[in-house]
Amino acid sequence: MPDFNRCPVVDNHCHVLEPEKKTMEPIWLAREFFHGIADTPIPGVAKPKLWGATDDLLFHFPHMGVVLTVVCQLAMVFGCEPELSTVTAERNRRTAKVGLAGYAKMLYEDAGIVCSVMDSNLPINDPILDLTPGPKIRLLQMDPLFKTLLASSGSYAELLRAFQAGVEKAIRQDGFVGIKSHLGELVGFGAAPVEADEAERHFSAAAAGDGEAFKKVYMAIWLATMVQAQELKFPIHIHTGITGGLWNGPVANTDPFLLVPILRQPRFLLTRLVLLHAGHPWMQHAGMMAHTFPHVWVDMGWTTPWTSQRIVACYRDVIGLAPLSKLMIGSGGHGSPEVSWLAAKTAKIAVGEVLTDSVRLGLMCEKDAEKAGRMILHDNAARMYGLHS
Repeated sequence: MPDFNRCPVVDNHCHVLEPEKKTMEPIWLAREFFHGIADTPIPGVAKPKLWGATDDLLFHFPHMGVVLTVVCQLAMVFGCEPELSTVTAERNRRTAKVGLAGYAKMLYEDAGIVCSVMDSNLPINDPILDLTPGPKIRLLQMDPLFKTLLASSGSYAELLRAFQAGVEKAIRQDGFVGIKSHLGELVGFGAAPVEADEAERHFSAAAAGDGEAFKKVYMAIWLATMVQAQELKFPIHIHTGITGGLWNGPVANTDPFLLVPILRQPRFLLTRLVLLHAGHPWMQHAGMMAHTFPHVWVDMGWTTPWTSQRIVACYRDVIGLAPLSKLMIGSGGHGSPEVSWLAAKTAKIAVGEVLTDSVRLGLMCEKDAEKAGRMILHDNAARMYGLHS
């Protein structure tokens, strides 16, 4: 039966590691996997997940399914007792000895992560990126560029010219391989398309801070970027589903099915669009989108590893519908290296279980299962970005 333990992995979506995570308290290792709202607001702290927590809330963090998984998996690597305090002490001992980068290197080698697609506008030689082991390629973050140029432009036409020039420079000169965007959170997938003339009418209000006008202009720039992506041959990555957190708007605005009216337009059929986070909890919707639209792909990040206790079922939902050549493994990893490492480990478990069942049931030949697993874990991303094995 298929065995993917030694298969290389491309982490198709992750963030930078943070130097301050070299040493962690057990509760903060658990909180690395918390994407909810803490219950004690702290003035000046924007992210609710980083607010203070009462004892009642602190009690729950170690009992999240994904935390139980990271404890279990770390204990197997460390050869220690599977207790949160024990594995945290051992990881801190190792980071003290070899540094955060050295510890991350050990974990990435254990999981077989051979390349990381970084959601970061940092220069490729920035020391922060050096904390992440191995080869790295970057996604240009759309939102900071858009907001900066919105403030400095005098019209929508000027904004569009400057934005597209910035994108072209990033792709052609600075080595970025794609763009990451937040259409769902900032506008909503179900919003009506906005063309240049309408965006021009709303530009002044958007620049002045009007929220509804901002949505109009953002949508217009996003649609123009969908066309530019074809010209420059780069993929657009877009948050779908719960995206790992909550925001000030209807969560249902990120159901991938809401993109259908836009994606069915002939002008966008050749744009490569990557649905980050697999649309969780609308994973079957994401899989169906990849099946239906010629250049829609699904990235299993956030779902991997956060849904650890039902990760096999989540993978079945997508594998059952999407072409297996359009699936990639991401993590959404950030802060500490355990997130990306655990994503690769649990992805191998899930892919192995699903494809082994397919072989056992006579739904797939073993040689095809072995090929499909390697494609999902590595080859599909390598083909998208032109990586060499």
